[in-house]
Amino acid sequence: MKFFIHIMSWFCLLFTSNTFALEQKYHGSVLPVIAAFKTHDKPAIAALIRYPLKRQYPIPDIKNEAEFINRFDEVFNDELTAVIAASNIDIDWDSVGWRGIMLNNGVMWVDNDGKIIAVNTQNTKEQALAKSLIEHDKQSLHASINNFEKPVLDWKTANYHIRVDDLGDHNYRYAVWGINKKPSDKPDMVLLNGDITFEGSGGNHHYTFKNGRYNYVLQVTIIGCDTSPPGWLEVYKDDERLLNEPVVSAN
Repeated sequence: MKFFIHIMSWFCLLFTSNTFALEQKYHGSVLPVIAAFKTHDKPAIAALIRYPLKRQYPIPDIKNEAEFINRFDEVFNDELTAVIAASNIDIDWDSVGWRGIMLNNGVMWVDNDGKIIAVNTQNTKEQALAKSLIEHDKQSLHASINNFEKPVLDWKTANYHIRVDDLGDHNYRYAVWGINKKPSDKPDMVLLNGDITFEGSGGNHHYTFKNGRYNYVLQVTIIGCDTSPPGWLEVYKDDERLLNEPVVSAN
């Protein structure tokens, strides 16, 4: 779930359609976005993105305007472009406090500065790319863990390389290596039957894996400040926290 994920779209179901018109003070944030999509102006849209634009792992995030223009069709197909262009600022857009402004219950999010911060859809072109990348990903892993439905996290901290994969129906598996080992090496530890817990309506969540008296917790940051890491690895023995390492690299 680096798209996104990324994960924020799960929470969009908590919100119903607008009952009130979008406050006038937010119109200046949204109207330039609608205008850029009406003219299908890719450079103008690229300038309205807050980078990196997260995509669902294993699809890499989009890092800058040039890359966005090159990959535009992966994110915005004709159908989604038309939806945004035809959107009604008073009916289809809703302010959700500090989280930003969402279109159609979370299809797309814009911050209060008018920057697009999340696109929570995956069209057929991106789905095909994800399928290809997942198959390649499986071939790079040790045979003991190359069976899964979809990858969720691929993280590195200062000392560990961590993977979380969905084996199907949200049955999560945790695998960890020392930082100097390769994914093709046998993991140092594998834990099954992880739980996911969501924290409020912003999208932040964590995975918990149990091993006797030990809990391995992966805190995932979806909404944070500009300096927030993608997440943290925490290890507990009973209620005592033994380890807290921020993520330094997230694929």
